[in-house]
Amino acid sequence: MKSVSPLKIAKQPFSFTLPKIMRTILLLFFLSVSSAVFSQKSIGFEVQAYPAGVVPGLRFDILITNNSVFTSRAGYNFTDRRDWGKHDNEEGGGPGFSIGLIRKDVFTDDLNLHIRSDLWFMNIDWEELRYIGCPEGFNCTQTLDAIPTLVTGTTNVTIFQPTIGLDYNFELNPNVLLRPSVSFGYEINVKTEGEDVGEGAILLLGLNLAYQF
Repeated sequence: MKSVSPLKIAKQPFSFTLPKIMRTILLLFFLSVSSAVFSQKSIGFEVQAYPAGVVPGLRFDILITNNSVFTSRAGYNFTDRRDWGKHDNEEGGGPGFSIGLIRKDVFTDDLNLHIRSDLWFMNIDWEELRYIGCPEGFNCTQTLDAIPTLVTGTTNVTIFQPTIGLDYNFELNPNVLLRPSVSFGYEINVKTEGEDVGEGAILLLGLNLAYQF
């Protein structure tokens, strides 16, 4: 039996700039609320979990109308996709940020509807067993002329992730809130440097512990 030899695909340099539209939205928002000194705000820790990873982060909310809240987050996305992506194994992570809107008390008191857009800048390490010398479209697992080779590489990817969901407010005391949430959305690879990696539908369960002031 022929041994599996490792083959490393060179990592390409990766650089990014925040989309001008996202920067403009953030700038206009913070300019518009800079004078709202007495608006209700909250800050706290948030974690979201999904089948292929976990996202811890720091979240900041500000009330912009009686029942509308602007929400933002900075965090880190850890992922272990195993073979759910486009390779035999994909794992990695990267930083990112989120902005969104919350509509308070949509169906009943303390039940809120939220929409959110995330942008993640992730490095995904992948590996895949390939048969070098195998013609494309053929199954060469039983062909002696094909050499089994473990191919590894890194893909740098910018992910746009829009989501919609519900969260519920549990008031632990007048200043502390606990908010469980459920969200559904889609991961879209908007910029890829390296081989294509997985993307698609995503379901997230979250928990936010916040101090409001």
